[in-house]
Amino acid sequence: MQINVDLDLPRDARYVPVMRNVTERLLSDLGAPDTAIEDIQIALSEACANVVRHAAGSRTYHVRLSVKDSGCDIEVADSGPGFDGERMNDDQAEPDAETGRGLQLMQALVDDLFVATDDGDNVVRLHKEWPPLNLSVDALDEGNAQHPEERGR
Repeated sequence: MQINVDLDLPRDARYVPVMRNVTERLLSDLGAPDTAIEDIQIALSEACANVVRHAAGSRTYHVRLSVKDSGCDIEVADSGPGFDGERMNDDQAEPDAETGRGLQLMQALVDDLFVATDDGDNVVRLHKEWPPLNLSVDALDEGNAQHPEERGR
């Protein structure tokens, strides 16, 4: 089973915490490990903040969160001017620098990071793995039967 969340957000810093909170709530409700949730929240915040800061000319950006039994994939896409992801991977920011460490941080927090230009959009893809959560429909049905007060939320 796979659960997808797609959001188009204004390129405004006020909406970065919205995406972070949506992600935390979904992953927490599905039983993802706390450390994975924290890593994903930070990496996603960095990716979104990069769009807000650098995607001049783009009014909105798109975030897709795909949660599977054993991990999740996140894609952050914008139509701004872009950057050379290959070159940025070679340039390491100084440890005490106040900016320029976003990609390094994302790479340290997730299992796989991919940066590219795809059909004119700048795309950052993050992948994080964890032990299986048992997201099958049967498991979800059993959970609803055990917690009837949660129905209708």
